[in-house]
Formats: sequence, C-alpha cells, structure tokens
Amino acid sequence: MLQSLISLLSSGVLLNPVVLCSVVLGLIFGIKLDFEQILAMYRNWHFYALGVVVAALYNFGLARQYQDDGVTLDYKAMIQHTGASFVLFVFANVLAVLFVGFIWF
Repeated sequence: MLQSLISLLSSGVLLNPVVLCSVVLGLIFGIKLDFEQILAMYRNWHFYALGVVVAALYNFGLARQYQDDGVTLDYKAMIQHTGASFVLFVFANVLAVLFVGFIWF
C-alpha cells in the first residue's frame, strides 16, 4: 500500500487539484459520516454539481489548452477534459471513502 501511495505522489496524479479535492472530501466523508449519510450524499445532485464545478474551474482556469496556433483556446478539448476530470473526481472520492471505511478502521 505504501508503494502505491508513493507512486501516486511521484506520478503527480495526487497533486492534480481535482483528485486532491476529491481525496480530501472522501476522507472527510469516510471519517465524519456513517454509511447511510454517505449513500445520501452520493444520491444528492449537489455532490455531482460540486464535481462539475471543480472540474470546470480546473480545466478552464488552470489547465487551459490552446489550438495549434497557440493563441485561441481549444474549447472542445477543454470540455472533454472537464468530463474526464469529473469522472476522476467521483472515482477518487469513492476510492477514498472505501479506503477509510474498509482499510483504515
């Protein structure tokens, strides 16, 4: 388990703001909430709206992508990466909750 955490840090995946936010949020969910509250959180659309907002802020604010000319933004690619970042947000959050729920305690 320690080697997998080291590989996450060395590859830079854990330093992605979307992943870092979801891991911290997942750890908070796993420590502070019980199983029914976590299920209610995952059924609430506000959680997914938070994921979309975090992903959009990251991709449109920090990780901008430009077209071949280097002047204009490539909105199609940024929207696709926003969707991928949203999936990454939810996946990392679920894995953090599972880590706390099944391995930590």
